[in-house]
Amino acid sequence: MKWYNVKNSINNLSISIDEEIGSFGVNAKDFIEEVQSNGSKNIELTINSGGGSVFEAFAIYDYLKTSNLNVNVKIVGVAASAASVLALAGDTLPTMTENSVIMIHNAWMPVISMQGMNSDEIRDYQEELEKDAKLMDSLNLKIAKIYSNATGLDLEKVQKMMSEETWIFSEEALELGFVSEVKEGKKIAAFASAKDLAKMGYKNTPSNYVNQLNNVNMSEKNESILDKLKALISNEGAKEVSKEIEEPKDALDIDALKAELSASIKAELSEELELVKAEKLELESKLEAEKAEVLAKADEVELAKKEVEKAKASRDVSEAKADVTEEIKKEVIVDELGSAIINVLKSMH
Repeated sequence: MKWYNVKNSINNLSISIDEEIGSFGVNAKDFIEEVQSNGSKNIELTINSGGGSVFEAFAIYDYLKTSNLNVNVKIVGVAASAASVLALAGDTLPTMTENSVIMIHNAWMPVISMQGMNSDEIRDYQEELEKDAKLMDSLNLKIAKIYSNATGLDLEKVQKMMSEETWIFSEEALELGFVSEVKEGKKIAAFASAKDLAKMGYKNTPSNYVNQLNNVNMSEKNESILDKLKALISNEGAKEVSKEIEEPKDALDIDALKAELSASIKAELSEELELVKAEKLELESKLEAEKAEVLAKADEVELAKKEVEKAKASRDVSEAKADVTEEIKKEVIVDELGSAIINVLKSMH
């Protein structure tokens, strides 16, 4: 599965990026080779992506910027993270629909380790983390310069916006210089659910945008219902469904629509429940592992305690034996002295 779609026309090559950039085993190299093999000099790039690999985005951005292609970019939905970099790869600033949003933030990578470490390993790990932090700093600077050069904004202001994870809606994007034009949009083109954005590590997703996503996702799930309603009130649709409504039994069934809507809601809730259960199992597994580690440490302490008691008992026995030996020596000395006195007395008689 690709994270982009390509459509050929006579003079233009239309590319839509509507998934996580670089996912599913398709990389920037494949993307660039496909563009090159097409031979078209005019590219219309539509972006509706929550981001992805910044390295893949850099590769595509640099290729589009240094090629002889005529590139026009449209943001329809969301251009977040690495996707916001690609949005600036055109010959001019991108356009943006009024319901769309841009998000910029500092690059990040997972660094958590659940593996136990000794002191030397912890120090080595800290050194690795410091190297990763320096790499992130370099990436952030490159990204900030792209934003600053495209918009004319001060570099320090851009860096501050990135550090705060800033979500920029259409009017502000036009004011700040991220886009050249805001076009009317009937509805937001949803990239993903709010849950999908949360999985990508975004912390400050605006609540109004989350609500828009949730509304779109619900409407998409009930698309078949809306299609039926539109068909019934459309002259063209009436012709297509005339055979279906000849008999009363094929008329619009409100109860059936309610049942379909209820089923879709239950399915969504069931999916949420499964995710909660999975998270619960993961937490329980971690808790059991930590509990086992604590018990193992307790066993080690108990064993050490027994060893100490054993050593102490052995020392007490040795001291007791030494005391008995000393008493025997004293008795022997007394007996020998008594014998000597008796012998002297005998010799006097």
